[in-house]
Amino acid sequence: MTPKLPRHPPADLATRDPAWYSWPVSEPLWHITNTSGPYATRFGVMRSYGPLAAARFDPHPLPAGDHPVERVLYAAVDLITTLAERFQNGREIRCRQPTEPISYSWKPTRRLELIDVTDVSALRLGGSQLLSSGPKRQTRAWARAIRTTWPDADGLLYQSSMAGRKCVALWAPAADTFPTAPAFAKLLADPAPAWIQLLRHAAAEIHYDFYP
Repeated sequence: MTPKLPRHPPADLATRDPAWYSWPVSEPLWHITNTSGPYATRFGVMRSYGPLAAARFDPHPLPAGDHPVERVLYAAVDLITTLAERFQNGREIRCRQPTEPISYSWKPTRRLELIDVTDVSALRLGGSQLLSSGPKRQTRAWARAIRTTWPDADGLLYQSSMAGRKCVALWAPAADTFPTAPAFAKLLADPAPAWIQLLRHAAAEIHYDFYP
């Protein structure tokens, strides 16, 4: 019996016809990252260190380390989904943290050509919906294989395992799609009343506790 998510992609992966999704330049992406601490980054900087045990689609080869050729950045279709993903452990949105997280939103400067692993698209590759929610050690093996097989792909389109909405794992070919500056940037701990109200509403929408 074939498991729903084999530990490794099928040997004939290269002969399969993946479904592609073109993320339009009119649709924004959202991302939360740290501005302090060991993984602090600036806007548009993709992580070269990996693979991380907590990351689903890191394409970096083993063992974990700095791999300058490979890059990854995870983003989502809206703020609610990024919050649901970022704070899934404990389901508490804590804005004031030593890492000083910041929320960015931007529109890519060109269409992103993504391999779709949602819906029946995952089945076409020999996987299943567990690519979006299954063991990350296995999904990283799939990410490495897909990255090798289709090296020009900007990344993957998948579903948030928490919110069920669209997420993307952007890889090295997408490095040229970031604008000079984001359309939106706000520290989660920013005290602006309108921002706190927006975060509070988002937390209520997904039933997470909220600590401004």
